[in-house]
Amino acid sequence: MAQDSTSQEIKTLGPEQYLKLGVLIVEDTQFMANLLRSILSALGVRNITSVRSGEEALTALMRGKVDLVIMDDLTPPLDGLSVVRALRTADEDELSTIPVIYVTEQRERSAIIGARDAGVTEILSKPFSAQQLMARIETVLTHPRAIVRSAEFTGPDRRRREGKAVVKRRDSDIKN
Repeated sequence: MAQDSTSQEIKTLGPEQYLKLGVLIVEDTQFMANLLRSILSALGVRNITSVRSGEEALTALMRGKVDLVIMDDLTPPLDGLSVVRALRTADEDELSTIPVIYVTEQRERSAIIGARDAGVTEILSKPFSAQQLMARIETVLTHPRAIVRSAEFTGPDRRRREGKAVVKRRDSDIKN
């Protein structure tokens, strides 16, 4: 069946994909870590690792099978964006291409731009719903973006694509 170029194919993950998924939760508060774990478990994710610091996150990334990272802001010395930068600049492709959903309380434009520039794949603002988290997970896993490497930036391609066509999300995305 031919597809209109303006429509997007809707992809959803089935239970078997969630069962195989390895997720690393990097969250320094126990309540939020438990909330994230509960949502993931309800989706059928069984391989969930939780850590509370940036240092533990880097260790867990080196040790285990991680397909997705859910990253909190964290506090220094190794905050969440520092961990994302370290992940994006890793020599191993299997590490540098892992999608990262960045969960933050910060909503200022400068904070969002800073997270994007650090290399996060998706941003989720607190407070959030289970539906919002599930939508971000579906997006990063069913519509992966290539990792761009340059002197100034390493991270997911900021242009979202369906095949070769750029997906228009806002009027400013594509100029005719």
